[in-house]
Amino acid sequence: MPVDGFTQAVLIPGAAAMLFVSGVTARLPDGSIAALGDIEGQTRQVLENLRLILAEVDATPNDVVRIGTYLRHMEDHPIVHRVRSEFFGLQPPACTTVEVSRLFDERQLVEIDAIAIVPQP
Repeated sequence: MPVDGFTQAVLIPGAAAMLFVSGVTARLPDGSIAALGDIEGQTRQVLENLRLILAEVDATPNDVVRIGTYLRHMEDHPIVHRVRSEFFGLQPPACTTVEVSRLFDERQLVEIDAIAIVPQP
């Protein structure tokens, strides 16, 4: 049964490079954590950090085919889902979301890893 905003699988035709992005958190360049205690703010920072990583290889959120989302509190999922939907648009990547007992820094509320397919010239 289809679920709104959920992509079960993504087929990648043709030849391209694969980019595997390790877990991204709301850490800022100075090492601090953005939006302490604020799941929406942390999610936005995580996705902005992901956007910067993608840009380093001339990729965009449209090139992301799979993400893993790790939440400290599953009840935050509706907020995270809404922010991810804004970031990825109408064709989101395949996604798995799980609740975890803790992230590397206990102040972090969300972490997202990603796989992107980057077209090669």
